[in-house]
Amino acid sequence: MIGRLHYKRDFNDLRLNGKTVKRGCLSVVFKPADNFSVGIRVAFAVGRSVGGAVVRNRIKRRLREAFSKMITNNKLVPKGDYLIRVFPAAKNKSFVCLENNLEKIIESLRKDND
Repeated sequence: MIGRLHYKRDFNDLRLNGKTVKRGCLSVVFKPADNFSVGIRVAFAVGRSVGGAVVRNRIKRRLREAFSKMITNNKLVPKGDYLIRVFPAAKNKSFVCLENNLEKIIESLRKDND
C-alpha cells in the first residue's frame, strides 16, 4: 500500500535530504526510508501550468496507478518518501509514456540506493 506525505516537516526533510532525478516531463525527489519509516509514501506536485483541475487529477491518477503497478508487479521500488513533480509537457502524454518515465526514474534511484 502506498502512503501519502502530509506534513510540512516531511516535505522539508525531503527537500533538504532527498535526491532528485529528472526524466522527460517528470521529476522525482526521493529520500530513503530510515529505521522508523513504515514503507513507501508519495506526494504529487502538479501545478496549474499543466492544465485545469480535470487534467491535473487525471495525471495524478495515472501516476498513482503506474506506481501501484510497479509495486504489485514485484519491481523493486525502494522504500522511502517520494515527491513526484509534473511539468506542463505531461499534459499531452499517454499513460504508457508517463509509466515508462516513472519506471526509468525508479530504476535509476534503486541503482543509486544499492
